[in-house]
Amino acid sequence: MRKIIFISHITLLFWFVFSTKAFALSINETENLADLTAVYIFLKHDCGYSQIPDHEIERAIFYFAQSNHWDISNYDKSAMAKLNEESYDDLKKIPIPRKKKCRVLANDALALFAYVK
Repeated sequence: MRKIIFISHITLLFWFVFSTKAFALSINETENLADLTAVYIFLKHDCGYSQIPDHEIERAIFYFAQSNHWDISNYDKSAMAKLNEESYDDLKKIPIPRKKKCRVLANDALALFAYVK
């Protein structure tokens, strides 16, 4: 009887561990969050939207993840910081005039703040 209980506990443990990992942020989801963060950083520092508080940006990013039903339990701020920086650098290198880039990004990204409360 003890062996059966032990085996069922192990089975449940493995199921929990692997099912949790199956729903954690994927690489693509992590990159999407980094890209969205880069857009907000670009808007804030390069487009004159300095009045946007950092905590509102973070709330918008987490709202975006939740609305896509992404599990952010493995969200690692230090790893994300590096990805955010790389995405920001990539965004800055896009050969579009800054004014136009700011306008396009603002039209798409700032609307998300309307949903975050």
